[in-house]
Amino acid sequence: MITNNIKSILCGCLLLCGVAAAFTACSKDEDFYYQDEPRVRLVGEKMWAAGTDSVTFSFVAFPTSYVEKDIYVEAQIMGDVADHDRTVYLAVEQSMTTASSNQYTVPETVVVPAGQTKGTFSVKLRRDASLQQKSVRLYLKVVPSGDFQPGVNEENHIIFIWTDVLSKPNNWADLEPFFGTYSNVKYRFMLEHLGDEGELSTDTMSWAKLNSLRIRFQNALNDYNAAHPGNPLTDEFGNLVTFE
Repeated sequence: MITNNIKSILCGCLLLCGVAAAFTACSKDEDFYYQDEPRVRLVGEKMWAAGTDSVTFSFVAFPTSYVEKDIYVEAQIMGDVADHDRTVYLAVEQSMTTASSNQYTVPETVVVPAGQTKGTFSVKLRRDASLQQKSVRLYLKVVPSGDFQPGVNEENHIIFIWTDVLSKPNNWADLEPFFGTYSNVKYRFMLEHLGDEGELSTDTMSWAKLNSLRIRFQNALNDYNAAHPGNPLTDEFGNLVTFE
């Protein structure tokens, strides 16, 4: 009996210690609750930013008529929500930006509505001929204001990098029997007339499908050349583009 009582007392002590430890842990967690002045961080769309501070986008896979892309960004607050609207101020850091001002549009402010933890805004990226030779960069940062200070260094800004530079697909050796010798001009023409077919691949497309695409491209090329008499489509090497 005495032994059993001692066991009961020990178990009770262990239980009390566990409860005390839990309360202590909770108390420590509360110490880590953000209590600094309100701050804000910029977070890009996952599909373009992939959890980094940089948004990367290419116009290559889009037809030439597609000349603008809106990328959405969240201005997420650090701290408590407020019972009134608050404003985040934004600015372009010119020393870290290579894009010209006509290649993008950014807002100067974004509102975080009352009771909300974030405000959403869009940055418009524009396509022009220079992007076929190089990528450009835009560095957008949070500006200190009466409502918010910038967040941590890694997220007090967001970088946009976009381009229209083509590169030869790794699987062109498989595609060459259908579409011939590679050139950037030819490949861009193909992408413009590919529609929603997806990536060109002998792994996912049948011989019949790839051959039908070859015929589609050749017909589109015939139409182009007919509309430009005396000036048929030539590639960057000066060769006539053909799919025959």
